[in-house]
Amino acid sequence: MAISAQQVVDRIQQQIGPAWKSQSVDIFHAGDKVGEVTGIVTTFAPSLEVLRRAVEAKKNMIVSREAPFWARGAAPGAGRGRGGGGGRGPTQESMDKDPTYRFKRDFIAANNLVLYRLFDNWNARRQDGQLLGLARALGWEKNYKPSGGEPWARGNGFFSLPPATLKETAAGIKKTLKMKSIRIVGDPNTRVTKAALSHGMYQVADLEKHLGGKDEVKDEAADKAVSSGQKKGLIVLGSEVSEEPGCGEMANWLKTFIKDVPVEWFPTGEPAWMPY
Repeated sequence: MAISAQQVVDRIQQQIGPAWKSQSVDIFHAGDKVGEVTGIVTTFAPSLEVLRRAVEAKKNMIVSREAPFWARGAAPGAGRGRGGGGGRGPTQESMDKDPTYRFKRDFIAANNLVLYRLFDNWNARRQDGQLLGLARALGWEKNYKPSGGEPWARGNGFFSLPPATLKETAAGIKKTLKMKSIRIVGDPNTRVTKAALSHGMYQVADLEKHLGGKDEVKDEAADKAVSSGQKKGLIVLGSEVSEEPGCGEMANWLKTFIKDVPVEWFPTGEPAWMPY
């Protein structure tokens, strides 16, 4: 039976229930929301490569964590938004003059794609799908040691790991997640047995909770903890790497109540490359 993009979003809202936020960055950014959906792709960011793969796979609805256009977390021309640190976003007129924007907009229209951002309401669920997805990608599920409260809730990402050095732990993470690069703060020989896992932008308050210190820059906060003699370390994955597995978890979740069309996760991939 045919299902529209709006009906997909309606079902998502029903599943999230009272926690659903009507005022959020979660909106349709492009496409006909009442048209028929042929398949759903989840992804961190709907890059042109992801959109091309979706077209090839005959899936025309993309549900992404990030917006398709740089417009302060809102649709083009929407003005002030929540997704880009405040301030006023570009106007529709200025967007229309940008050749990159026009190329992507026209590709979306020519292939009848529908783009919906699911960020605030995905985060509003009691279970942190981003945390669970990252833990599964790392193979750390069996090592999960919640610090009281509800398991897999946001901010409750604590793990007891097999003993290894900080260098060995970082190398294992880099290999498992197929990362191009990784940043580490701390003595490489520090013995690691416990880890606090987070995804996306790391809040200073969270870093203080795990490492101590009042520095405004997270690397400096970690360095201060290490310099003061604390046996601690910081491994920085980056936004795309740390958040992409949660979009795979989003696909798994959608499959539990969307049976009308196929649902698949298409990783965006790290945008940068390393020369060595």
